[in-house]
Amino acid sequence: MAGLNLSTNMAVLRMFGPTRKPIIAFLLSLLMAGLTGVVEEVTFRGQLVPVLAQRLGDGDIVIGAAASTLVFALLHTNPLGFFKSREAALDNLVLLLLQIVNGGTFCALYLATGYDLAVPIVAHTLYDLYIFYKTHLVEVAGQLEYAQREATSALPNPTRDIETKWRTKRGQEFVQEAKQSFYLMDTNQDGVLSRKELRIALFSYGINVSRIQSEELAKAADLDDSGEIDLDEFLEFIGPTGSTLKAVRNTLLGPI
Repeated sequence: MAGLNLSTNMAVLRMFGPTRKPIIAFLLSLLMAGLTGVVEEVTFRGQLVPVLAQRLGDGDIVIGAAASTLVFALLHTNPLGFFKSREAALDNLVLLLLQIVNGGTFCALYLATGYDLAVPIVAHTLYDLYIFYKTHLVEVAGQLEYAQREATSALPNPTRDIETKWRTKRGQEFVQEAKQSFYLMDTNQDGVLSRKELRIALFSYGINVSRIQSEELAKAADLDDSGEIDLDEFLEFIGPTGSTLKAVRNTLLGPI
């Protein structure tokens, strides 16, 4: 799911940029969602369902619908991923199940309305429109604005001993970048990082750790054993190494 969200975020970021564009983003999202809805529903429901029903079930439309849904799900995953590793296979299985639910919902609407293609087309369009538009406003532009705002607020702040410590040792630029990274990871915008947020953020940065490894990292960074990582703890975690990647490597493998 993190991989799917990351690919969606990156695609939306490339299309709309890092700042909010509510009107332009809505119109382009509607256009893309509409095209996707029409093409996929006409293909998978309008054409594939009756063909598969005839070839696999002697005209049984339910069999055709089930087969069409499976084809829809398979074409929205990476089949080769099932053979790369156990973890990759599990990732693809989750994505496959998600797409079966999506395709099955659109197919059920098609059957329930007496094969009226307009209904699944509208449903598919609204679903994709919500994903595109919400991703732009909240998960991309909104998160970037939050990180920038929090990272630049009240700087310099001499009352924060940890910030002052690392500003003296590593410079203002390091502290600024560290704070921005911290708040980009803080997806629920509560000012602290949970283990789950840390693991998903590391995955977004190309550092794929297991659940057990993420627990080890969180425990190493959580100096007061509160169950969450605040900004001071994050600075202490990456300060000696200068980067999140090195801090993660040193925690899991020891200094190299």
